[in-house]
Amino acid sequence: MENRNPQLQRAIRVLGARQRQRNQAIRPQATKLVDKTFYLNVRVDGMSGINQLVDANTKKLVGITNFDGNILNSGRDVVIDAIRVQFTKNGDRIENANWQSRDTLPAELQNADLRLIQTNDMLIDLPMTDAQSFKNDDYRAIATTPVLRSKEEFKLELEFPKGVTVPSLEKLPMFLRLEFRVTEAKK
Repeated sequence: MENRNPQLQRAIRVLGARQRQRNQAIRPQATKLVDKTFYLNVRVDGMSGINQLVDANTKKLVGITNFDGNILNSGRDVVIDAIRVQFTKNGDRIENANWQSRDTLPAELQNADLRLIQTNDMLIDLPMTDAQSFKNDDYRAIATTPVLRSKEEFKLELEFPKGVTVPSLEKLPMFLRLEFRVTEAKK
């Protein structure tokens, strides 16, 4: 089992600096840190161009996503320390996709870019090949420890090269799972 103490210490420093920037001298509130994973499962066959993976209409649904819209609740900033991408063709619906499969990304997805943007700040901008897990428990560390701030809209998008479309096969749906390891600060 991986020791996550370095990520926790880094998150505490980042969140502490953010709190000092806000200058909350009126009444400081205790902050509770929670180790969490944000996840999103999407069907990708037929995708092309720029795709918004999370928007205001995204609803938390166990087994599909734990994002609830594209704005975090008040007092719930998160520090992202790692990301994992999984892909599978094993399952007929997203609810029963087998994430233990060892399927690799098809070329169309390998050449796509994953972006997380908040208030015109690019928090994450990675080619999918840089974020894909080739082993079940590998996460790609995010060294910049981006802070996803509460009460501010964010975009999570997947952009494909011009003219590229993920094949759409009726009997063989393709699913993508994004996992973000985070430290959530609750006030």
